[in-house]
Formats: sequence, structure tokens, C-alpha cells
Amino acid sequence: MEVRKKGNVLELNVRMLGACAMEYGGQSVLERKNQSSRTFHLLLILLYAGPDGIRRDHLIARLFGAGDKCDGSGNLRVVVYHLRKLLKESGLPGEPSVCLEEGCYRFRSSFPVNVDALTFDRLIKRAGFTSGRERMELLKKACGLYGGCFLPPLSGEDWVNAADARYQRQYRVCMEEVCQYLKEQGEYRELLELCSRAASICPFDEWQVWQIDCLTALGRGEEAMVLYEKTVRRYFEELALGPSEQMLACLHRMEEKIRMDTESLQDIQEKLREREKPEGVYHCSYPGFVDSYRMLARILEQSGQPACLVLCGFTDHRKRHGEEMKNSSELSGILSEAIQEALGSGDVYTRYSRSQFLLILTGIAENACADIVGRIDAGFRRRVSSRKVQVAYRIAPINAFF
Repeated sequence: MEVRKKGNVLELNVRMLGACAMEYGGQSVLERKNQSSRTFHLLLILLYAGPDGIRRDHLIARLFGAGDKCDGSGNLRVVVYHLRKLLKESGLPGEPSVCLEEGCYRFRSSFPVNVDALTFDRLIKRAGFTSGRERMELLKKACGLYGGCFLPPLSGEDWVNAADARYQRQYRVCMEEVCQYLKEQGEYRELLELCSRAASICPFDEWQVWQIDCLTALGRGEEAMVLYEKTVRRYFEELALGPSEQMLACLHRMEEKIRMDTESLQDIQEKLREREKPEGVYHCSYPGFVDSYRMLARILEQSGQPACLVLCGFTDHRKRHGEEMKNSSELSGILSEAIQEALGSGDVYTRYSRSQFLLILTGIAENACADIVGRIDAGFRRRVSSRKVQVAYRIAPINAFF
């Protein structure tokens, strides 16, 4: 974290958005081992309360719970005692401490304290009284401060969850306004940098749509395509559920943003060609699988050739689906290997959810699919010895119309 000074005095820099850290003079203070203790939680609450402090009854509720029947006053005195001792041993100058004034607890120190969450709030407030470039600069600074979830050590607390939701909402609103402004100004490089950071913080909030827009505007179409494919894989491999309508709409928005430069047919064909000699089953993203399915259904309508759609996954001996199993990620990788081993080069497959795959088996009727599924199961069994895990599947013929 950057060392900051106010005049000739160093500041205590406190990070609460995306992580929990404190630095003074470039050195970390108050070791991370303290983060799970009530003493450290009290310090965080007081720092977030700022100069106004926090009322004693509110502090007790946040530390011990509003419905807790324990001796809140007595417990608070004990935690305050330990915090004062911790601060005295912290190495911070001037012996910072905790004071009680007019029913409010406050953090007192001889040095200024800079809390990123409070600075974020002040920047948003100041931006509300400005316009134009000045407003945008304030909003950009606020966006630069946001690093993710508010106070991770206290996640799960009602007041923390409420503040976290507010910060997330404000960050998204600010980002959308700044993004629109930078796009209108043609500042695509700055916009790309801003959105790339946002996508790393909130990977499932569609900031990749803006990234792809920037890359195509900068003439970097191939990078946009790589980003699109990477995002598709991440969406379907890391989310436990199958693709929602909202997710598919997002992916299609990204797809629409991609625009390639005018080239010869030979150049285009070279880009379309697989980089390596085609061997084994063809793996593709879910949106690509959807297009493959629909195109194949039309072809089969004309040719009369059979083909089947298979939903393949795994369950345990209690019939629980893969998402409910602790080692679902490992088992999913094993099932993927078994599928690749069992299918041929004319077949297609994709990941549908964390524990399920969709397969297109070409040139084979529904009653003959059992042999291929048997090969998948055998490959899975060679890798997984436990009989408590079973390959589960459903089969349906592919038809153009239903």
C-alpha cells in the first residue's frame, strides 16, 4: 500500500475494500494473525466509525450480536482492554488508544488515519456536487479505491453485508458512468485498463463486454476473440449451475462486439482452421455447442442420418448431484478425460455445469448409445475406484423440430 503523508506526518493507511490490511510508514502493522479475534474486529469497527465514533449499544450489538444474552457491557470492557494493550504493543507512535466520550467509543491517535472505504464515500459525495471532467476524475478515483468485498474478516455480519452490497452497487454505478464517458471521448486505452481491473475484481459482472468493445475499437480483434473464449470457459467451468438466460445474453453481447477487419477468404479460412490436426472428439464452448446442435439438426432433417444428444454427469450413492459433492471439481475433470477417450472425431461435447457435460453423438441411433456411454463409464471406473460415485446420463434423439 502506498505510504501517505499529511503535511510531514505519516498516515495509517487502512484497507477494507477487497482485503483487510494496515500500513504505517510502508510497514505492515497489527499482524494478520489477529484478524479472527474480537479485539481486531473492535479495531476495524472503530476505524470505520471514523472521528464520530460509535454508540456503546451499537458497538455491543456489532461485536456480540443484538440478540446475545451475554453480559455485553462486561465483555466489551474486556475486549477494549485487550485492544488498548494490542495498540500499545503495535509499534505505532504516540500510543494510539480507545476512548469513551459521551456514550461513544472512538479510536484516538496522534497521526491521521486514512480508510479506503471512507475515502470512497467522500469521493462519491463530492462527485454529487460537481459535473463534467471534474466529476469524472472523482468517480475514477473512487473506482480505483474499490478492490472487492468490504471487510472480509467480518463477512456474514448483517451490518457488513449491508455495507458490502452498498459499495458493490455504488462501484457498478460509478463504473458504468465513467465507462460511458470514456467511450464518448474515444479514450479506449484508459477504458480498457479500467474495465480489465473491474473484470478481475468482479469476473461475473459483464465487464468483459466493455473490454471486448475496447479491443475491437483498437483494432485488436483477435485479442477480443481470445478474451471471449476465455470468458466463456470461465463462466461454465466455475459456476455451479447450468447457463442462465442472463448469462447467455451476456455472452451473446460479447459476441456481437467482436468485429474483425476486412481480409481475404484465404486469411479468414486460415483463422477458422484448427491449429492442430483434428483428433478425437471436438470440444467447444456452450454457445458454440448450441450453434452446432441447431445446424446439425437442420442437416439431419435433410439427410435422415441419426444423431443423439447425451447429458452426462455423476452422482453419489445417495443420488446427490455433483454440485453437492466436496470433490466435484476433481471428478468433473476425470469425467471429461473419460469422455474424450470414448468419443470419436465426429462427435462434439461441452461442459454444461460443474458436474455435467453435453454430448452430440453423430451417426448413431438412440438404442445404440449405450455402448458409448459404457465406454465413458469404463474410463471413469479406471480412474475412480469408489463405487459410491456413479456416472449418470440421459439420451434423446436430435430432431430439427419438436
